[in-house]
Amino acid sequence: MLSLEFTINIFAFALVILVVALAGFSLRSRQIIKNLSKIEQLERELLNSYSQILDLERENTSLENKLQDIKIPVIAMKTTIRDEQELSQKIPDITLRKKLLSKENLQRQIATGK
Repeated sequence: MLSLEFTINIFAFALVILVVALAGFSLRSRQIIKNLSKIEQLERELLNSYSQILDLERENTSLENKLQDIKIPVIAMKTTIRDEQELSQKIPDITLRKKLLSKENLQRQIATGK
């Protein structure tokens, strides 16, 4: 029968095992650090969403308190004249722009060469 004989240097074998073990530990520690940072990020997002929910709840309760303080059980659907006047003051008058951009005015400008 055939026999294969080979020699192994025990120090080289120990060195290879040590290098492989260190590589495995470093890879695993990187994975752990990556997972921990992801967990921290998710926790921050969760806390931010909770704070937003709490702010909305505070706003909701304050609106409910204001509605309870109102003596009139019916809320007016129409705006008052004063509110309409304020709204009309905020919106610019566009009639002049419509006149300037009308077809007749554009044809006059083309005819005069402006």
